[in-house]
Amino acid sequence: MEIIHLTYPEKPVAESGVIALGFFDGVHLGHQHVLQTAIEKGEELNLPVTVMTFDPHPKQVLGKSDDQIRYITPLDRKLEKMADLGIDRAYVIEFTIAFSELSPQEFVDTYLIAAGAKHIVAGFDYSYGRFGAGKMATLDFHSRGQFTHTTVAEQQADDEKVSSTRIRKLLAAGEVEAAASLLGEPYQIKGTVIHGDARGRQIGFPTANIRPEFAYVIPKLGVYATHVHLEDGRTFPAMTNIGRRPTFYETGEVSVETHLLQFDEDLYGQELKLEWIAYLRDERAFDGIESLKAQLAQDKIEAARRLNV
Repeated sequence: MEIIHLTYPEKPVAESGVIALGFFDGVHLGHQHVLQTAIEKGEELNLPVTVMTFDPHPKQVLGKSDDQIRYITPLDRKLEKMADLGIDRAYVIEFTIAFSELSPQEFVDTYLIAAGAKHIVAGFDYSYGRFGAGKMATLDFHSRGQFTHTTVAEQQADDEKVSSTRIRKLLAAGEVEAAASLLGEPYQIKGTVIHGDARGRQIGFPTANIRPEFAYVIPKLGVYATHVHLEDGRTFPAMTNIGRRPTFYETGEVSVETHLLQFDEDLYGQELKLEWIAYLRDERAFDGIESLKAQLAQDKIEAARRLNV
């Protein structure tokens, strides 16, 4: 898949094609339906299919809050999933203040008509232009007769809309299995192994202390069954704790620590990918090292059971 980064006022290459529009955080089942609809339209019209997406999230640029925006998927993973689906090209437009001030007509002229769009595909709730004033219902008017479009209806699972917001809420509740069913794959994060306080090794459960490399949505504090993918391509079952280690610290920063089952090698400095498979229990403080070790032994048994190892 060809990837082209643009910063306003840069314009796309003029080439007839089908364009799918959206931010696509997570590239979840709803997004995949939009993309598949675009692919099918491309096959019908014998035209290449392009995704036009944006980075960073508009709220990160326009929001008044100082809170950091957290994402389900970083841009590179988002593009990888799109390529796997069969998209031919992706335009990644840098979302800036100047870009946000384009009127709906200016956006269509500069980025859709200029790109040679013959057909546009987007979800029913897609908006464009300053203040999101352009809607799918106004796209015919703004198209200047240069392209047609398909509006993809709301996709539901268990009688509820499939959305990035819903997936974030599931992750915040520790419901990683439900989140995976909407993503079409286990939720994953990548991070580098850094030095911790080595307390896990001292009590017989050595852990890799992982520093996430990106502003990911972090699941609810607690213990999980996970898969860990190493840089060399090997994959290991693991139990992973997200928390503040209350047995040892009254307060502290949230850490991500993973204990790989059937493994005893040095991982410092490596980039690992974690896949969240199942929630095991809440994080809690223990009255001593021995009670903590006993619980970790039970966690290890339960993680192995949930991971079928």
